[in-house]
Amino acid sequence: MREFGIDVPGFTLHPDDVIGVNRHPDIMRSNGCCQGPSGTDGLNLVCMGCAVEVGTRQADCYTDNQVILEPRAVCLSFADD
Repeated sequence: MREFGIDVPGFTLHPDDVIGVNRHPDIMRSNGCCQGPSGTDGLNLVCMGCAVEVGTRQADCYTDNQVILEPRAVCLSFADD
């Protein structure tokens, strides 16, 4: 773990590589300090289709800019660019 980082178990992706998600409707899940959600308040991304909680976006000044997908909530799929 980094000095100020927060380790969340799951599949880690760059936010630009994640499609089909929206921010969680509970705005308290997106708390952060200065640049974005810290990811410390639980899953903060939901599926656009069914609204199931699917991942955590971290983008604050003391975290990496990343999305951690909940392994039990997603199916990974790969496509050619």
